[in-house]
Amino acid sequence: MKLKELTARIEGILAAYYGFEIEISAGDCLLALEPSEPDTSPWGEMLAVQEDELYVGLKFNQATVDHAVVYEESEPFSSRRIAALLVIIEEVSHFHLLTQRAQFNLETTQLELEWQAEVDKLIVLSELVEERGARIILRGLHRFIVLGFKIREGLSPDEIVRYQEATRYFDLFWRDKLAPLLTQGVDFGMRKPDVRATLRELYRLPWSEKKTIIAA
Repeated sequence: MKLKELTARIEGILAAYYGFEIEISAGDCLLALEPSEPDTSPWGEMLAVQEDELYVGLKFNQATVDHAVVYEESEPFSSRRIAALLVIIEEVSHFHLLTQRAQFNLETTQLELEWQAEVDKLIVLSELVEERGARIILRGLHRFIVLGFKIREGLSPDEIVRYQEATRYFDLFWRDKLAPLLTQGVDFGMRKPDVRATLRELYRLPWSEKKTIIAA
């Protein structure tokens, strides 16, 4: 139940930020947890099968959920908990971009899913931290995402290249497009109207157009 509540909060933040309706809840598509030891690295995966209809499920290991929902009140956002939250945010981000596109018979790419998830980590984690009366430093979170990027074992060469490329595009977008907007005027973080307007517009574009804007 705690994982379902957390996924509902994450998708609620994304829906409000991008202005879409939640037609299918990620919480209703959670699969059984993968058993794991407490010190196992957080892990999650979106499983999608396209037949006559699209079937989507989200799977996490037990350690991810334990670290994300169980924490010390004196230190609610330890590095371990943040890492677990980012895994869950990433998969919920994948879920909603894919299902939003599918509702309108639009395509998406795996590279786009990975890039969008990096952006959504900035949006969602900021909100979750502020709900606890704290404030996250976006520059620090950006560095954590980019420099803390690790290739997990078992990935194919194509998957490794895709993750590296998504991180590179995210870093480029941050430096050239997002950071300049965040340093202008009053600091509302990711809630700044021009930041949200930019990201809402990008959310609805196909990857080919997004990539052109990012690299411009």
